[in-house]
Amino acid sequence: MINKAERDFLDRLRDGEWHQDSSIHSNLDFVRRTGYFLSTKGMVEMKVESRVVERLNDRARDILDKFRMLKDGTSIQEIPTYMIGILKDLGMIDGRTFRRKEVDMERYLRDRGYIDKYEEKTYYYRITHMGREALDRWKDTEYVINIDSVRSGNIDIPYIQPNNIPSYRRAKPHIITVWKRKISKIFYEFGFREMKGDYIQLSLWNFDMLFQPQDHPSRELADTFYLNRDRYLDVDTENVRRIHERYWKYEWEEREAKKLVLRTHTTALSALTLYSNREGKYFSVGKVFRNEAVDYKHLAEFHQIEGIIAHRTVNFGTLMGFLREFYSRLGLNRIRFRPSYFPYTEPSLEIEAYFPNRSSWIEVGGAGIFREQVSKMLGAVYPVAAFGLSLERTIMLFENIDDIRKLYD
Repeated sequence: MINKAERDFLDRLRDGEWHQDSSIHSNLDFVRRTGYFLSTKGMVEMKVESRVVERLNDRARDILDKFRMLKDGTSIQEIPTYMIGILKDLGMIDGRTFRRKEVDMERYLRDRGYIDKYEEKTYYYRITHMGREALDRWKDTEYVINIDSVRSGNIDIPYIQPNNIPSYRRAKPHIITVWKRKISKIFYEFGFREMKGDYIQLSLWNFDMLFQPQDHPSRELADTFYLNRDRYLDVDTENVRRIHERYWKYEWEEREAKKLVLRTHTTALSALTLYSNREGKYFSVGKVFRNEAVDYKHLAEFHQIEGIIAHRTVNFGTLMGFLREFYSRLGLNRIRFRPSYFPYTEPSLEIEAYFPNRSSWIEVGGAGIFREQVSKMLGAVYPVAAFGLSLERTIMLFENIDDIRKLYD
């Protein structure tokens, strides 16, 4: 028996020609799941064409984001150090000041090798004789199956017979669940408390409270999933307005902060937690959402591991010491740090770990001390150390998985 979605799929292939996945339905995940299932039943033939595609790597996209934010006349001291050489090469550093010029920054970065290469696959499907028979037989029929009809034998179900149902082994935890439990256990051993919250958050907590200006490119529809309604603000935002307008030099608008989004990071939970709790150790292993193209190392929804420590004795040395111990308990004993830039921490660092199974150093996370402006908006009275990493990327490194999509196959 085939269901309505499968009937519709086969009906689009009725002419017997090869059809590209995108021409069958706009939801490629649905097409590939359904096409694969029908191919295992012999109703559809499937073939795959691959090609190598180049796209800007993460560092290049970070540079592009920060380049778009730079204003003419910005002091060189406010520019990330890894961008200064690029801007000098393009003739945009005048003494100690940034001077914008018309330039195709994306092309510049591509020409200098800031790219990743990955394999892009296109799937094609064609109906078989068996698929055509199934389509003709079940095209206009809906079925309601109950246990009595099966026991009595009064229902004709092709391909699945009541007395020939395959047996399955008992279920086991998914690899994502296994790693979530493992990482949570480490945090609990350190005395952390877990942060929990809704997937849907106000832009106020997702962006504004983290000192992200309202004209930042990542807040646009191209990067963020917005809901088609707003929500009232249940906190006083005058301090947020004052800090944004003082440091970013623009007119802060409350209506932007009222917009509802699917949270783009679990740091929104850290902001909510610190606003209510001035001190403590907290962690989260939660799902976040980004409006990104899905490929071998990117998903539109994935898990982020988040941790914060707010205490009067916390400093940068405390943070690095904790990170060494945390990653050691994950099984990564060789750790090193290098300076970096993040929007809501200063100073900031990236964490690299040595993976013997890959014989290389690989970036595993980022960390830093919350900026003074963030702490002031959240009412934090002590320094706040923050750190995080991607759960899926960590699993891929440990389990030798080369395509993030395999975690959800």
